[in-house]
Amino acid sequence: MMPLLSISEIYALIDQFDPVHYGKTRNYQNGGVSKLSAYLSRGIISTRQVYERLRRRGITHYEMEAFLMELCWRDHSQRIWQHHNPQIEVRTAQHFIYNENQLPTPVLETNTGIHAIDDALRTLKITGYMHNHLRMYLAALVCNHYGAHWRTAAKWFFGQLCDADAASNHLSWQWVCGANAPKVYYANQDNINKYTDSKQSGSSLDTSYENLPSLHITTAWQNPDYPFQPSSTNVAILNKTIPTHLYTPYHLDPNWRKEETANKILFWDLDHWNDYPFTKSVFDWINELALVQIPDIQIVVSTWEEFKGNLDLKKTFTKEHPLTISNGLQCDQRDWLWPVASLEKPGSFFNYWKKVQKYLRRED
Repeated sequence: MMPLLSISEIYALIDQFDPVHYGKTRNYQNGGVSKLSAYLSRGIISTRQVYERLRRRGITHYEMEAFLMELCWRDHSQRIWQHHNPQIEVRTAQHFIYNENQLPTPVLETNTGIHAIDDALRTLKITGYMHNHLRMYLAALVCNHYGAHWRTAAKWFFGQLCDADAASNHLSWQWVCGANAPKVYYANQDNINKYTDSKQSGSSLDTSYENLPSLHITTAWQNPDYPFQPSSTNVAILNKTIPTHLYTPYHLDPNWRKEETANKILFWDLDHWNDYPFTKSVFDWINELALVQIPDIQIVVSTWEEFKGNLDLKKTFTKEHPLTISNGLQCDQRDWLWPVASLEKPGSFFNYWKKVQKYLRRED
C-alpha cells in the first residue's frame, strides 16, 4: 500500500514537489507526479493547502498551471458530486456497452495481453495506486473495446485504490467512455509504448487510431467479486460532556478543530458500502493512516441509524461531504481553490477552471 505518512511528512512531500517537471513529464509512467492523491482523497490535506504551499515557495501560476489544473479537476469533480450522483451519467449514455453487469475475465485475471496494463494491475494490488495515464488506458480498454459498463468497472476499480474518491474515479471513467465528455477516449499500442517505456507490438491495440472506434474485443466475462465487508463495531467510549468530532474515510484532517477537546471517531458508514466498497487491504490502510494522523481516534463500523443514538447531534461535528451531508450534523466547509459562497452548479470543467484562475489571480 501507499506510505503511511504523517502530516509533516506530507508537507515535506509538497515542499519537494516540482510542478514544472510535473508539467513536462506527467503523462509518462515514470514522470514527476506528486504522489499526493491518496492524502488528498483521504482529506488529510486539501487542494487549497497544496496550492498555498507552492505559492509560498514563489512558484508562479504559469509554472504550476498543469498541476493546478489537476487540483482544479479534483475540486470540480467534488462540486459536481454536491449536485449530481456520480453513479449516474453526467452527459449521455455510454456509446458502446456489451455487458452491463460483468467485467472481462482478462482484466480480472490481469491477463489482457497489454503488458503495460497488466503490469499496472498487478502493481495496483500491491500498492493501491495506478498512474493516471494507465487508468485512462485501462478504462478505454475495459469500456470502449471490451464493452463493460463504466459503472460496473468504476465500482470494481474504486475499492482497490488508496486514493479512492467516487467523484474523481467515477467521473473519470465516465469521461473515458464518453458519458462525461463530448467524445470517447482511445489509445493505441504506440501511444501506450510511448508513455510507459513498453516496446510491445502485435497486441489487440496495435492498430491505427482510425480503427480504434470499431475495435470491439470478444472475451469471457465474470461477475466482479467483493468478498470483504467489515464487521459492525457499534461501540465507542464517549465522554458525553464534550463534543464529538466525526471523521470519515474522506475526512482525516489532523489539524481540523485541533485545539478542541473532543471525542474523535472514524465512522465507516455501512449504508454506503454496497455502492463504494473497499478491499480489506485498503480498508486496513485507511484505518492505519487515521491512527497516524489522529492517534486517539476510535474506529466505528456501523450504519448511521444504529450509531447516531450514541451521539448528541447538536454537539457532533464533521466536515461537509456528499456522503454525510444528510446526517443532520454540524458540518464545517471543506477548503477549496475557489471557495464560492453558494453551492452553485459548477458547469463544464473549462468554465470552472477559468473562474478558479480569475479568483486566484485576484487573490495575489
